[in-house]
Amino acid sequence: MSQMITIELNGKQQPLPSGSAVSDLLKIIGADGKNVAIVVNEQIIRPENRPAHFLQEGDRVELLIFAGGG
Repeated sequence: MSQMITIELNGKQQPLPSGSAVSDLLKIIGADGKNVAIVVNEQIIRPENRPAHFLQEGDRVELLIFAGGG
């Protein structure tokens, strides 16, 4: 069994396998990643950087979903 870390996702504790990237987090929570902005420790993670941005124990992640329409 792989080691687990805990991050804070939108203010709630979220366990993740150690070595998870931002793109892995999106898969785990079922987000497609197209209409979302990801902020890790107050730094925006651009879509092309998500597979290479690995999450660490205690990271604060904000997932902002853009809703269309008016």
